[in-house]
Amino acid sequence: MGKVGIVTDSTAYLPLEFKEKYQIEVVSLVVNYDDKSVPEEGIFYQGLDDFYNWLRQASVLPTTSQPSTGDFLEAYKRLSERVESIVSIHISGGISGTVGSAAAAAQMLPDLDITVINSGTTSIGLYMVVQAAALTAAAGLGKEKVLENVRYVVDNLQVLFVPATLEYLKRGGRIGGAAALLGNLLQIKPVLYFNRERDYIIDVYEKVRTKEKGIRRMLSEMKEAGPYLKTAAAHVDSVSEGEDLLKRVKEIYPGTDPLFSGVGPVIGSHIGPGTVGVAWYPLTPELDELINH
Repeated sequence: MGKVGIVTDSTAYLPLEFKEKYQIEVVSLVVNYDDKSVPEEGIFYQGLDDFYNWLRQASVLPTTSQPSTGDFLEAYKRLSERVESIVSIHISGGISGTVGSAAAAAQMLPDLDITVINSGTTSIGLYMVVQAAALTAAAGLGKEKVLENVRYVVDNLQVLFVPATLEYLKRGGRIGGAAALLGNLLQIKPVLYFNRERDYIIDVYEKVRTKEKGIRRMLSEMKEAGPYLKTAAAHVDSVSEGEDLLKRVKEIYPGTDPLFSGVGPVIGSHIGPGTVGVAWYPLTPELDELINH
């Protein structure tokens, strides 16, 4: 015992090898589409191409459901059999009630040492927070150091993304309908982000005229953030564009190993296929040692 266990949700889109290596407990959101309800994690690992093929043709967007309190109770009880403390890190409370379900479950288990964290992000950003937690825990540095590193990443993380179209955000209600209509008429491609000032909702960071200009703006912001960063790139059902963006990140920071991930159904159906994004945070010497060595 004495170990720290990490819990997250399916919107972190963790590579399977990473999840298994660090024994991360993932609680899945649910995707409701095509007259069925399916745990997101199963789609992400085994049916992502089929899902996006369906989504591109769909006249009605899927709906998504947060995990139940019972789902978290099961995960916490299971994990508590092999660890002493649990750190549970989740999708932004500004766009999902998942972190509320996690907190409710933690309160129902007063004999367990559980800390629930609202990451203020999701997708590749959540993956970055979970990576910092998992590597700190694996180094045996204890719960307080895990929490310190997690909170540092949450506080210093920037995630920017450019959608191929505003249609999915408009239909999903994640951005104002008038703004979405205006954007499409003017061919505006907004750079979007999680706004700390508004409970980490998805908000417009900057408006540009083309997707390429949006990508250049994201990379420019990353470059201005400093020379010692942990970086990442992500895509929604657009592997070639994602890999091209990853290559451009590596050109700015040669010799580094950015994280790279696709985006699954819960987030992908809201921001739409063809979206690409980048994320980063400044590395402390300690995190540099943990992550890069």
